[in-house]
Amino acid sequence: MKSDEIRARYLDFFRQRGHVIERSDKLVPSNDPTLLFSSAGMVQFKPYYTGEAPVPYRRAATAQKCLRAGGKANDLDEVGKTTRHMTFFEMLGNFSFGDYFKREAIQWAWEFSTQVAKLDPELIWVSVYEDDDDAYGIWEKEIGIPTRRLIRLGAKDNFWGPAGDTGACGPCSELHDRGRHLGPNSTPGDDPGERFIEFWNLVFPQFDQQIDGSRPPLKNRGIDTGMGLERLAALLQGVETVFDIDGITPIIHSTEALAQTPYKKNPVPYRVIADHVRALAFLVADGVLPGNEGRGYVERRLLRRAARFGRELGLEQPFLYKVVHTVIDRMGHQYPELVENRTQIEKVIQTEEQRFQSTLARGMDLLEEIYDKMESSGVKIVPGSELFRLHDTYGFPLDLATDISEDRGYTVDREGFDTAMAKQREQARSAWTGSGEQALAPVYRVVQDENPPVPFVGYDTLAAQAKVVAILRNGQKLEALAEDEEGEVLLDTTPFYAASGGQVGDTGILEAATATVHVTDTKAPLPKLPLHVAKVTQGTLRVGDGVHAQVDVASRTATQAHHTATHLLQAALQDVLGDHVHQAGSLVAPERFRFDFTHFEGIDSARLLDIEREVNRYIRSDEPVAISQMDINEARAAGAMALFGEKYDDVVRVVQVGDISMELCGGTHVPRTGAIGYFKILSESSISAGVRRIEAVCGEPCVNVIQAREGDLNAVAQLLNSGLDEVPARVQALIDENRRLAREVAKWKQAAATGGAIDYMSKVLDIGDVKLLAVEMDGQDPAGLRAALDSLREKLPSGVLVLGSVCDGKVALCVGVSKDLTSRIRAGDVVKELAPMVGGGGGGRPDMAQAGGKTPEKLSETIAAAKDVVMKLLGTQA
Repeated sequence: MKSDEIRARYLDFFRQRGHVIERSDKLVPSNDPTLLFSSAGMVQFKPYYTGEAPVPYRRAATAQKCLRAGGKANDLDEVGKTTRHMTFFEMLGNFSFGDYFKREAIQWAWEFSTQVAKLDPELIWVSVYEDDDDAYGIWEKEIGIPTRRLIRLGAKDNFWGPAGDTGACGPCSELHDRGRHLGPNSTPGDDPGERFIEFWNLVFPQFDQQIDGSRPPLKNRGIDTGMGLERLAALLQGVETVFDIDGITPIIHSTEALAQTPYKKNPVPYRVIADHVRALAFLVADGVLPGNEGRGYVERRLLRRAARFGRELGLEQPFLYKVVHTVIDRMGHQYPELVENRTQIEKVIQTEEQRFQSTLARGMDLLEEIYDKMESSGVKIVPGSELFRLHDTYGFPLDLATDISEDRGYTVDREGFDTAMAKQREQARSAWTGSGEQALAPVYRVVQDENPPVPFVGYDTLAAQAKVVAILRNGQKLEALAEDEEGEVLLDTTPFYAASGGQVGDTGILEAATATVHVTDTKAPLPKLPLHVAKVTQGTLRVGDGVHAQVDVASRTATQAHHTATHLLQAALQDVLGDHVHQAGSLVAPERFRFDFTHFEGIDSARLLDIEREVNRYIRSDEPVAISQMDINEARAAGAMALFGEKYDDVVRVVQVGDISMELCGGTHVPRTGAIGYFKILSESSISAGVRRIEAVCGEPCVNVIQAREGDLNAVAQLLNSGLDEVPARVQALIDENRRLAREVAKWKQAAATGGAIDYMSKVLDIGDVKLLAVEMDGQDPAGLRAALDSLREKLPSGVLVLGSVCDGKVALCVGVSKDLTSRIRAGDVVKELAPMVGGGGGGRPDMAQAGGKTPEKLSETIAAAKDVVMKLLGTQA
């Protein structure tokens, strides 16, 4: 049975038993900021168990993409070493929210395993929590599992904690297959090898773990099961590991076609690469980009780890971006986000691989510095702490550092490295406090439960009559807000748009009979719960008061013009740059907007002008902006674009601008493009690998920007005593003149430094058979010192040159060693000894090195010390 068939049969089995088949959640959890990644199928359903959200159905089933590579759920270091561990995998799960419980879950698990999947019943063992007599009795008496294959285990094995710090938890029961490899006599829970493979875990959520560790009963007792698709496929296809199933072997074959070593000869690197490249494809498709912290750091580590294992196969150039083709081709039919973001996935991976190549080069330089320190101190063991710094900060592989070190005759402190690694892991576990979102105050859930969903009427009107139904401040409910007090006001209806999708929240005024309230922001901590962040400027506002809610018209008008402009900008970017461009984030405010998008190089000024012209052409066309509600699949089929990495409901709001643009969007917009007025790009920049940012303005803010810039240009023209048309030529003439004068100054400085006025050669010292010239020069910057060094080398073809100068209050040092002496003394070693004396540091090549310093008063003393430094490094006695 192939993987696709297993998935389809599983979902169909539970569909026939009254389960709603839900789409997989993103790898970035949509409802839990405390989790790095979705590590189990139940993550998207956590609020249903705890009662924090209304349950739309009582039964559900999913095929959920999961990642266990960071935080508490982390299988990263086990991948490739065992037959079953993966970072990325698909979890098949069925769930009950206050509906069926242990009996049905157990009966259906057994029925599917033995009658649909057709596993041999005699090979299945079952474990239950040691105190769970109910589950034990169902397995023994109703299913008929003999007691020799029915094992009671403790909390470590059979009590399932929450996904995160809080949430549903309870005892569990696991199904294990004995497999073909009998191995030593053992049972599940006491298995020294891999004789048993756990393929299905039935969790019985009964408790709601709190942050203080207490476990009150769940509001909706239920069922949460999880079966590893890849594990079941391995059992049904009769292969030794999860990496040998039909869904993984094509990825391995793709890598094998590029490598120099066959899979059977060295399987571990192939398995790691196959696992990690699947994870990378899905992470990028879900909007995660490589970075230095949080999810981005995990993604970067996965890529660099895969690239490192590729080196074991002779793959020293970027290759993962080629292998990912197979992942997309193999899994795109089940997860269309892979196909939709194919170009983005490939380019992000390729760009990050290329960055890693540069990192390796930087790591080699740092490794050389470590060796230099060891050489000068006579140490022969490379410190584990230094190797870990290379690994953790620069991604430099330990095995590569070990090979290079051993070639140089050094040994590696592996124990010190492992200690540092363990410490870092522990710090990472304790440091991950969430995605940066604040934990939700409990009062919001209370207010949501007490009130019906608040209708938003602000698409059609900017004013409405409403009633105050709740007032909140500092996590508490209040009955009133007095003059000058601030709080959050909930109305029974509102025209105020709550910040969402990049668009900022509305501002405005609430006018009551006894109070005037200024709204400074609008936010929605929970769906359909728009809270007006407000300050009472006159009187007292009370719960139950009627108010006239008026949105600031000028602010909303500017904001919606900017929002529609983001849609036009994306269309223009795709037209000018290519279809690979997708939105990766935005901020839409009244003053200006910024638009983040996927692209892999800077955009030159000519192309930016093309993009600007295209957007303004769209504006002048005065196309209507049409809004409609559509089924998500229908919208996608019609060509509607979705925000990169976003998860949407089954019914979506579609914003269509003529035949220019069609996007899924919940924001506010102008009725026609002509209302935008004019569009102007302010800046274009890079914000991360493969993501660019454009900042722009429209309408009246655009007029303000243009007038301000015109004012600046007029001021420059007055300073140059020229007309506006002459400014570029006059500025260029000044730049050319400045460069000419700078060259003249440099020439005169060099002449002063090395000319006949000073007889430097009379200052040459003999240190054994090595000549040394150490001198202080006047007013030379680093470039001047380098020029002087080149000139003096002609006069002293064999020897050591140490030059120092003070320029603009800073010290510059330059050291040169002739090629014939670099095997005995290195310029970098000399400069590292001298630089600290002037309060600085530096480095360089064996034949030339530079340094800077902050204490110019120490320069003369430092130049005088050069003799002793050179003698020490040469090992010469005075």
